[in-house]
Amino acid sequence: MSNQNPQPAAPGPADGAPQADRRPRFSEVFGDREAAGFLGAFCLSNVGAMLNRVAVTFLVWDQTGSSALAAASFAISFAPYLGLAQVLGAVVDRYAYRSVMVACDLLRAALVALMLIPGLPIPAMIAIVFAVAAVQPAYHAARVATLAQILTGDRLSVAVALTFSAGAMAQIIGYLTGGLLSAVDPYTALAVNACLFVVSAVTIVGLVEYRPTVNRREERRHVLAETADGLRMLRDNKVLRTVSLGIWGLFALTAVPEGIAVLWSVHLGRGSGTQGAIMAIDAAGMVVGTLLFARLVRPSLRDKLIRPLAFFAPAVLATALFDPPLAGVLLLAFAAGAAVMIMAPMNATLAQCIPDGWRGRVVAAANSGLQLCQGIAVAGVGLVVEFGVPVPYVVGAWGLIGFGFQYLVTRNWPSADEIEAAKAAAQPPAAEPA
Repeated sequence: MSNQNPQPAAPGPADGAPQADRRPRFSEVFGDREAAGFLGAFCLSNVGAMLNRVAVTFLVWDQTGSSALAAASFAISFAPYLGLAQVLGAVVDRYAYRSVMVACDLLRAALVALMLIPGLPIPAMIAIVFAVAAVQPAYHAARVATLAQILTGDRLSVAVALTFSAGAMAQIIGYLTGGLLSAVDPYTALAVNACLFVVSAVTIVGLVEYRPTVNRREERRHVLAETADGLRMLRDNKVLRTVSLGIWGLFALTAVPEGIAVLWSVHLGRGSGTQGAIMAIDAAGMVVGTLLFARLVRPSLRDKLIRPLAFFAPAVLATALFDPPLAGVLLLAFAAGAAVMIMAPMNATLAQCIPDGWRGRVVAAANSGLQLCQGIAVAGVGLVVEFGVPVPYVVGAWGLIGFGFQYLVTRNWPSADEIEAAKAAAQPPAAEPA
């Protein structure tokens, strides 16, 4: 691959004059034709992915009556992050990122269409679900890389905030629509799912500019060697490593209220309606917190607030030790979602500090860590509850542990000069004069 070992640049501002320190406008993103089309396609694709999860889980349960198989059909969507995702990230860097997004959408549409075959055996259906899920890490890596090519500076941070919020809304819409359609006919939900993937691909082709990969074919190495290069970059670059750890820790904390919503509803002596309310209000908190933080806080202050606000999530979870009633649990879930507000500037920093041609590998590795940390946190809390410890005390204790983790991460947080140096090092080399 080209640029296998990019050298760090001396501390200093990135190329070009710095933007004024003013509150950004969402219109600066939506006014960009490419960015608007990109966000629209992402929403369609994300709604489709959520529809798929609901419809397949319902189909498996309806045909087998097995809760274990139904749960397996949902949980298997996280399996690709146990190694396959990192390799796919290296493959993504070999091709134009826009082309990867389009190919992923079309491939998922074709796979979902296979599930429309009447009488398809459950093992075959679960295998297809795994194949659909295996495409997701490549799509995500290409999506982040594409957005970093379309927008730069604070517009990128605003676009990331909009992406998070749009993703949360798409998740709510996808789950609700999937539930309604599946109750009528799960195959209709799958058909809509396949169509959404196709429309997303068409939108990307029509509105997002094609940018060829910077990695030359003749410089390619074995895909596993390139995967290892991406993991080493994430490990050895202080900015990438520290920001990634901050993201993983934050999501390992904030994923808990949503992930154990069913356990909390049982603890409160309530049913599935309470479970759905906890999950929905968590997502609503994420949307509100992310959008307000991106829109109302100036860029310079936003970056300074990342370290103190990293402790907001563990503080919220620690209040569970008081065993709050339903209203308190809903408030806690909303606040936990709002704690994700610092994710947008952190993700924007991560994207801008990765050289073009490396984003697929590094983003795939970072996202794999994120997914695994979420899964381990939720599974760990659930396991402790299984041993008889009341839900509020487990959640509260996890919040107290989170204080320690966030302290270890934030005490080594890179300075503004180090972040600017990393961004400068990630910039492509200036073209030589003719």
